[in-house]
Amino acid sequence: MRQETVRVGFIGLGIMGGGMAANLLGKGHALTVWNRTPSRADELRARGASWAETPRALAVASEVVCVCVADPAALDQVATGPNGFVGGLAAGTLVIDFSTVGPAATRRLEAACTQAGARFLASPVTGSRNAAAAGTLLMMCGGTEQAFAAAQPILQSVGAKAILVGSAEQASQVKLMGNLIIAHMVEALSEAGALAVHAGVGMDKLLEVIQSSGFASPFWDFKGKALAARDFSTHFSVDLMHKDLTLAVEMANGLGVPVPGTSAIREVYQMARVRGLGSSDIMATAAVVDPALDES
Repeated sequence: MRQETVRVGFIGLGIMGGGMAANLLGKGHALTVWNRTPSRADELRARGASWAETPRALAVASEVVCVCVADPAALDQVATGPNGFVGGLAAGTLVIDFSTVGPAATRRLEAACTQAGARFLASPVTGSRNAAAAGTLLMMCGGTEQAFAAAQPILQSVGAKAILVGSAEQASQVKLMGNLIIAHMVEALSEAGALAVHAGVGMDKLLEVIQSSGFASPFWDFKGKALAARDFSTHFSVDLMHKDLTLAVEMANGLGVPVPGTSAIREVYQMARVRGLGSSDIMATAAVVDPALDES
């Protein structure tokens, strides 16, 4: 059966958004794009995507508006700032926010879209740069069942699975919980890896034991090999994880839940940023544990 195609606008063509937009175009959707740095749209435009001069113009041209930006400030700017896309929404337009921005920013955007007569679905994603390019992301969705159903042609174009977890705010919260767990895993791997190297065991033997155990995971293989190879090419940056851990701590404070481990790991990311590793992959935080790993 031929997949339904729609007129899609995509705002934000970074590491994740660029791959997602390319998959939408590849699945036959009529794609209009906007990005703060226009050159990031060159390849998509060469493949047939249209360029919008402003986020508002993009919304006017689209049945579905997708957003994937870095942080709450960027989301507020492209949504409700001068020439923001909310001003161009027609009644019934579907807005899908793939960004990781925390519950407060999600509430603001949902309210603005609702006031404009649009439908809204929060859909933060998890997966690496490779998963974005391959269209195998996992999406944690929040909104009405009707909005979730309407979003299926888009969600199926960019990901392998979409789970409706509850409200838009809850989707944002679940994404922060997931990234919190990832940060703990990276820190555990960094510390164990440093111990393995300094004890003379080596990363290869450590990974062999881990992957033969009850706590085996594809994540250990992916990031463990990167650590062993000192490959800190960016799939998910230190800066973005620091932002997400800050949002997670703020969320926990608001809910009255202590998160001492997450608060401590957030400081590891801040230390990595001070060392100039903010744009490197999250695995570069291993250099905070063992300075010998510093890519510089």
